[in-house]
Amino acid sequence: MLRPMNGMISLEDVRLFAAVAHHLSFVEAARRTGVPTSTVSRRVALLEEALGVRLLQRTSRRVGLTGEGARLLERAGPLLDELGSVLDRLADREDEPAGRLRVTAPVMTGAQRIAPALSAFAARHPRLTVELTLTNAVVPLVEEGVDLAFRAGPVQDAELVARRLWSLPYALAASPRFVQEALRGRTRLARASLGGLPAVLSRAGAAWRLRRRDGSIEEVRPRARFCVNDPRAAIAAAAQGLGVVCAPREVIAQHGEALVELTVTGRTVEPRELFAVYPSRRLLPARVRLALDWVIRHG
Repeated sequence: MLRPMNGMISLEDVRLFAAVAHHLSFVEAARRTGVPTSTVSRRVALLEEALGVRLLQRTSRRVGLTGEGARLLERAGPLLDELGSVLDRLADREDEPAGRLRVTAPVMTGAQRIAPALSAFAARHPRLTVELTLTNAVVPLVEEGVDLAFRAGPVQDAELVARRLWSLPYALAASPRFVQEALRGRTRLARASLGGLPAVLSRAGAAWRLRRRDGSIEEVRPRARFCVNDPRAAIAAAAQGLGVVCAPREVIAQHGEALVELTVTGRTVEPRELFAVYPSRRLLPARVRLALDWVIRHG
């Protein structure tokens, strides 16, 4: 049983212990909390002294939890998260968000949905400054000081909170001239023909993900004719007749007669799942929560 033995328990010491326990590293805990490594080590030692138990096993190569440390983390972790959320709400008034909000989003979805929603949100809250970066690169949130990211799934980083927002239907498309000349007027294609078709890609080596009728997924790696890292430019290149492009169905429709949607026998193009991603629930300020709720409603 954990009980105070030699003095008062500091909540800050418990918070620093939890950071070390989560990352099994004093250096990483110091980086995440902004507290010097020597201070983190000293405060954890004071907590162990106050409790009268060893919480962490330290060697020259690694840090591990003792049984007592694991029990303290299990019991105190949720309480620290809840306390952090309460303090965030007190410090950041929800009726009028203020300060800087840094967001990243994919180029295509960001321009189509995220940017218009966030600009409307900023117009309603004059004390808020929004910095939106449109990029398909995976930005390290903590290192870059990003409050909120929108990413295509799957999101596999266990240190991030990922909230699914939308499923975006995708399709294959090409220009009418390409359909007539390269496909001989056919808009329904056989699976076996896809690998040989000239394609317009947003990333070298990118694959098209197709769902079979039984629900399984297969990947097709088309022959790249034109590659550009901006999907909007890729769609424009496809409209000029350079090849087949895989793009959001709603964007294909916006191009009217410049693009013709293609289908594949026995397959459909796998939709893209879009997630809102942020470092942790405890560190999510009210201005970020409000912006996310707004994007969900209006994006």
